Amino acid sequence: MEIKKKIGQILKDRDSFLIVSHKNPDGDAIGSSLALYSVLKEMGKEVYVENPTKPAYTYDFLKDYRVIESISNCKDVEVVISVDTAELSRCGLDRDYLKGKLFINIDHHKTNPGFGDINLIEPDASAVGCIIWDIFTVSGIPISKTTAEYLYLSILTDTGSFRYSSTSPKTFRIAADLLERGVEPWFISSNIYESEKPETFKLLSLVLDTLELFYNGRLALVYVTKEMFEKTNTNADNTEGFVNYARSIRGVEVGVLLREDEPNRFKISIRSKGNVDVSEVAGHFNGGGHKNAAGGMIEASLNDAKRRIIEAFSFLENGK
Repeated sequence: MEIKKKIGQILKDRDSFLIVSHKNPDGDAIGSSLALYSVLKEMGKEVYVENPTKPAYTYDFLKDYRVIESISNCKDVEVVISVDTAELSRCGLDRDYLKGKLFINIDHHKTNPGFGDINLIEPDASAVGCIIWDIFTVSGIPISKTTAEYLYLSILTDTGSFRYSSTSPKTFRIAADLLERGVEPWFISSNIYESEKPETFKLLSLVLDTLELFYNGRLALVYVTKEMFEKTNTNADNTEGFVNYARSIRGVEVGVLLREDEPNRFKISIRSKGNVDVSEVAGHFNGGGHKNAAGGMIEASLNDAKRRIIEAFSFLENGK
């Protein structure tokens, strides 16, 4: 708890901040970043939020969505804070830019090596939003309704709407506290899960047509190609959550989505159920993540990428 109080004191004492998170930011990365932004702005601080990639349109209902800028490595600030970022390279910061600045690393990925001057890494936390809530709470930093909404977004999305095994009694206690501060669950969940564009479903239809099962139905694999994006006038933003369809099939323990970002270059999203630790497999594909949710990259043709993924999960054949 001492390190959380220390970070809370830094938020109070310092005057200028840059908040960053991993590229292709998810709800936890965006919610944690904007919760810090909201609190610091309410304190009258100078604060910026940057990311290597533009956040998906799914989050454009958020009040401060448009403050998120492209990573610049030029903001003149005292403190840089990275959230939900397992590797420094994933947030686009240059080491030279960080010289002379206090760098705080807040994360819940067990693979995070601790690249900050101050490292607060809690692999058991349901979401980084829970860690941020702790910092605010133990430091006596007020949590406004806006800040509470960002923290709720972080927790809601990273726990799969409170369904994943990472959800704990504390997760619900934090969520209850946020609701008491004015969060309307339907406002957040309806914007995240029930505001999809029609073309997304056209793309989803094509993706589901690629479904293949392996190892007696324990591994499900789907893919999306650039040709599918062009055919449906969509892009990578439209694929958020697609991998969960593969995992949701009865009997499937691991779901994989291959997404072609460039010719012969695929982003790998992996989701699992139960005790299958997919972060270890993701590590073989220049990636990482959590036990039940991880990702990586692979440079190969589609058929070769599929073959290598199937081989990587060959342990499923033996029931391990």
